[in-house]
Amino acid sequence: MYAIDEEKVNAFLDKVKPQRVLVEGPPGLFKQVEDVCSMVERKGLECFKSAMPTFGACLVYEFFPADAIIHLGHFPYKWWKPKKPTLFLEVPYLRFPKIEVPEELKGKRVQLLASAQHVHVLNKLKEVLKKENVMAEVGGLILGCDFTNVRRGFDEYLVVAGGHFHALGLALYLKRAVWKLDPYSDTLTKVDPKRTLMKRYWKVNLASEEETFAIVDGHEGQSREALIRGLKMLTEKAGKRVRLYKSLILTRDFVLNLPERVIVIASCPRLALDDFGDVEEKVVLAPGEARGALLGLDKYSFPW
Repeated sequence: MYAIDEEKVNAFLDKVKPQRVLVEGPPGLFKQVEDVCSMVERKGLECFKSAMPTFGACLVYEFFPADAIIHLGHFPYKWWKPKKPTLFLEVPYLRFPKIEVPEELKGKRVQLLASAQHVHVLNKLKEVLKKENVMAEVGGLILGCDFTNVRRGFDEYLVVAGGHFHALGLALYLKRAVWKLDPYSDTLTKVDPKRTLMKRYWKVNLASEEETFAIVDGHEGQSREALIRGLKMLTEKAGKRVRLYKSLILTRDFVLNLPERVIVIASCPRLALDDFGDVEEKVVLAPGEARGALLGLDKYSFPW
């Protein structure tokens, strides 16, 4: 049910003329990674598949020995571009989701958003909702850490995405419940961030009592030098000590073995919530949450 644009792949290869190509993608698209590698090999080129986890277009493993990279499942990242020639192949999910529009949405202004595989359905979804008396507007793409396409002031927000990752991120960003349409199960549910926010506020309060903050930066598109400098200055201004770390892939063992109790993850702010939100031995925060710990809970934001 996923589409691969072979013409786009061939055009990229013809333009770049590489000898060796790296193909990478998230685990859910490993079959498509194999398919793209077959396209590369049909051109008489050497292809190898990345076994590293691929979280987004912010992290492209360009240090691997390849002349060009084909990255599956994400649009290009706004704030960073790989130095090596890289094709970002969206791999859209072709099936249009079924939706039973609840009365709660009718007559309201609703902004429509989606993850990369489902952005292409938003215009059609808008027309479907219009027939059900829903005043829908297309917002576009959201990432786990980027909600710049979100406009405040709508009555409701609807995210087309599998799982809870994107919808929960949006709900925390807006600090309100949002709707999630799962295109794989055709289920429309409401994602309420209240309980998660209460847990995050509690962690922020715990962090405010500590004297030392560890700040973890990443590599490539997850290296955020300006953010690190700002966080360091803010933390020191609050009278606390700062220790800086760099990490390509952040593991649970690494986090648990750090000597500091408060760990601010600047590389991928979603790690604080999704991967380390249940860690009791440490207080793991996203950058916006660290600001809340240093300046007061009224300055809390997620993720930045």
